[in-house]
Amino acid sequence: MESGGPEARLGSGLPGLDTMLDGGFNRGRVILVLGEPGIGKTIICSQYLFYGAAKGEGSMFIGMNEPKSRFMKEMLALGMDFAKLEGEGKFKYIDATDVRKIPEQTRIGRIAVGGRELGLVNLLETIQDEIAKFEPVRIAVDSMSDLVFRFPSVEDRRPVVLDLIETLQSSSATSLLTSELLSTGEERVLQPEEYLAEGVLLMRTLRKGIRTIQILKMRGSRVDTHPRPYNIGAKGLEVLATEEVY
Repeated sequence: MESGGPEARLGSGLPGLDTMLDGGFNRGRVILVLGEPGIGKTIICSQYLFYGAAKGEGSMFIGMNEPKSRFMKEMLALGMDFAKLEGEGKFKYIDATDVRKIPEQTRIGRIAVGGRELGLVNLLETIQDEIAKFEPVRIAVDSMSDLVFRFPSVEDRRPVVLDLIETLQSSSATSLLTSELLSTGEERVLQPEEYLAEGVLLMRTLRKGIRTIQILKMRGSRVDTHPRPYNIGAKGLEVLATEEVY
């Protein structure tokens, strides 16, 4: 598929990944970052936001599984000073960890209501309000799994994922959305979010601890779909776009 011009692209903050993406992400898309726990999904999102914020592009992180203080500390250790960018008005952290604490059922007065549905509504309203105020160019949501695991059946999960993705799409920002990989191997079952997102990055650990990143789909782009190795070091994540995986 033909790729857009340079003005239609948004750099990922990782040169090797931009090589695979033919220059970067198409603007205004929602990209799913799918992978096992501890694979580097938060780091890739952080590098994406930090790169943009440092250039003056408003960047927003919606944290579903860790408080702001821990995020700031962990990313500073990798050379990303988000506190400085926040002070300059270029970065915004939205702490959505309270969604995890909402019970399965709660009460409004004497009326019992589904706590998980209420949590979803509150989350989406918070995201919409903060986006309207901050008007970000870049957004990262980490991790969607902390919300959708409260809806175990595929039938219940799909509309939750769709609501979240549509909320991000309506912002016109380019968004990364992380989720846990539930199964591996060639026969793995595709997750609802893979169908609904406009692009999918798959991060996996192979034998001997080799980590790979692969572009499973990217609508509107001509991309490298081969798995490529990457390293996580003192300065974050580096994609080795010219190396093969054997």
